Amino acid sequence: MLGLKQLRIKSKVTIALLSVSLGSVGIISFLTWQRARNILTERIFEQLTSVRSSKSAEIESYFQFMYAQIGTLAEDRTIVTAMVEFNRAFDRLDGSLPLEENSDPDSANVSSLPPIPAPWQQSLKNYYTQEFFPRLSQNIAGKPIFEIYQPKQRAAQYLQYHYIANNPQPVGKKDELMQANDGSEYSQLHSLYHPLLRNLIKQFGYYDLFLIDTETGNIVYSVYKETDFGTSLKDGPYANSNFAEVVEAVRKNPEPGTVQIIDFDSYRPSYAAPAAFFATPIYDGTRQVGILAAQLPVDRINDVLTGKQNWQNEGLGNSGEVYLVGADYLMRSVSRFLLEDAEGYLAALQKVGTPEDNLESIKRLDTSILLQTVKTEGVLAAFQGKSGTQIIDDYRCIPVLSSYDLVDIKGVNWAILAEIDLAEAYQPLYNLQQYILTITVVLVFIVTSIAIVAANALVKQISLLIEDSRKIAGGDMQAGGLQSLAQDELSSLVESFNEVIQNLKEQQELVIEKERENEKLLRHIVPKSVADRLKNGEKKIVNSTEQATVLVVNIEGLIYLSKRWNVSEYADILHELMNSFNEAAEQLDVLSLAPIGELYFAVCGLAVPRIDHAKRIMDLGFEIVEILQVFNHKYGVSLGVSIGIATGEMMAAAIDSKYLNYYLWGQTFLVAVHLNHQATLGTIRVTEDVYESVKDLYRFEESESLQIPELGSLKTWEIHQDKTDIQDHTPKLRIG
Repeated sequence: MLGLKQLRIKSKVTIALLSVSLGSVGIISFLTWQRARNILTERIFEQLTSVRSSKSAEIESYFQFMYAQIGTLAEDRTIVTAMVEFNRAFDRLDGSLPLEENSDPDSANVSSLPPIPAPWQQSLKNYYTQEFFPRLSQNIAGKPIFEIYQPKQRAAQYLQYHYIANNPQPVGKKDELMQANDGSEYSQLHSLYHPLLRNLIKQFGYYDLFLIDTETGNIVYSVYKETDFGTSLKDGPYANSNFAEVVEAVRKNPEPGTVQIIDFDSYRPSYAAPAAFFATPIYDGTRQVGILAAQLPVDRINDVLTGKQNWQNEGLGNSGEVYLVGADYLMRSVSRFLLEDAEGYLAALQKVGTPEDNLESIKRLDTSILLQTVKTEGVLAAFQGKSGTQIIDDYRCIPVLSSYDLVDIKGVNWAILAEIDLAEAYQPLYNLQQYILTITVVLVFIVTSIAIVAANALVKQISLLIEDSRKIAGGDMQAGGLQSLAQDELSSLVESFNEVIQNLKEQQELVIEKERENEKLLRHIVPKSVADRLKNGEKKIVNSTEQATVLVVNIEGLIYLSKRWNVSEYADILHELMNSFNEAAEQLDVLSLAPIGELYFAVCGLAVPRIDHAKRIMDLGFEIVEILQVFNHKYGVSLGVSIGIATGEMMAAAIDSKYLNYYLWGQTFLVAVHLNHQATLGTIRVTEDVYESVKDLYRFEESESLQIPELGSLKTWEIHQDKTDIQDHTPKLRIG
């Protein structure tokens, strides 16, 4: 402090100016950045939550549809008949039923079927070892052995030979064979039902469809003919699969209409790809005749969650995604990063220590389902029953903004997460930060220069004032103020000072005039009571009332006038039209709001209560029609108008942020907007409350009901073109 006291005035002024200016810049910059970050984070969380909720509802709706669809198919007479006939044909191939329809079940025909020929057996083995095993071994540990996967039953061997091993169609297209040329009853049935069932799964998007014998667990029919075809899910090679689990669940819960689902698991007939299944019993009357099962299509789930890979259109930018996670903390949908950049995705997983076996499996199967572990804070919170948002590290150990919750799907326990990389989400904030730093550096230079110049000027002026003050103290002074006898700097300073005083007086008068103009403009934007409160310094003003009337006008064809006139002419004409509307509103003491595009808004009874607010708004609607008729005639155009009017509870806020705006919201405003959308050209459409208020003044006709999802069905009334009201003083509604 002693050193500061010893500084000259010039140094003190320089330091003071620098400290105050740069300190203010620093504080304002920090507060601005902090506020911007909070607002940006809140907005992104809201967007992520909205996307997550939308996708969750879509997934839940899809599974409900699947449940209902599988249940309905099981009751279809064609499915029931096919189940019965395929069971019978399968048993005959297996030797457990007589070969002839009327034969005695105890006759020799039951067990007289010869074994499958050795060449058929060899052909079947060749298919497994040369076609199936090479693909399967890429996705499982160890080496598959034919004796483990070999179908044991005669019927299974017979059908797999004819429909898989001896099928001329390539792997993945075995379903294109409609009938094996073996002359069997089964092949006749297959040629009858297979085209129908094949088209069915293509139409509904199933991966595969199965018919299963309840007692034996035999898969007596499948569309795509994988290696589970003909095998038993009770004691066959796939008895320990999740498919066998869902079939067993149906056996334990055989009530008609009950649909079971099993979560994703590696399914070897599909080359160890993740598979989930629906299953339900099939009844012929009161007798259970089989089980209908469908393999869940993974692609459909991914299409829902990725918006068919249109993430940007879903509002998820370049790094956002929505995905599912099971209770085992493994993914139930495919990662966006695998779909968009597989190499980059695998490199990121390798960097965070993902086992090489997992990486290889993801690469081979081209999926992250059941292979990508996701045990993040968001997933843990979701499985604890919490729904919320956090900034966390995702499964790539990259910071993200995450919104999480559980999906409500019967039979599975899945969490759903919507996330976007923090770096992308905060990019606008980083740009702002860079901008603030650049401005700060520039301001440091400018303020330093100004401080030095200002200090020099101030010291010099003080010296002159001291010199002339001494002259005045000595009596060298003229009437009218401090003056210098010589034409020196002090004389100029005094003259400048006097000029400044005069200029200040003039500026003050100018400011007063501007304040009057601003106040007039302000009262065109907000009600007088709101304007007065804004002048007193309030930044956010909220009004609400239980009874106000709002008008929404759609001016049809306004945008096309821009093609007829240049920008300046169009602006002048539009200004003229809007001023006419505003003057009419002012005469009726109705508040007109800033138009948006072809929409014009007005409200009465909100800031200032009015008993006749509905009538004033109706009168304004007719005035607008008359004004538009004059405008059309004057400029040779044919603009049209449709008007929606609603009465009820209304809320509004005048928020003085960067720009002053008067915001309306509430149920009544929503209804008025929907009325305007519903109203046809040449009509004024009103709600029941408006109709009850002014029905004695105007001639209305009841119109179609208004359907609003949040509110249900609302009665509406309307006045058509050239329909007059009851009173003679009301004009006709002529539009266009």
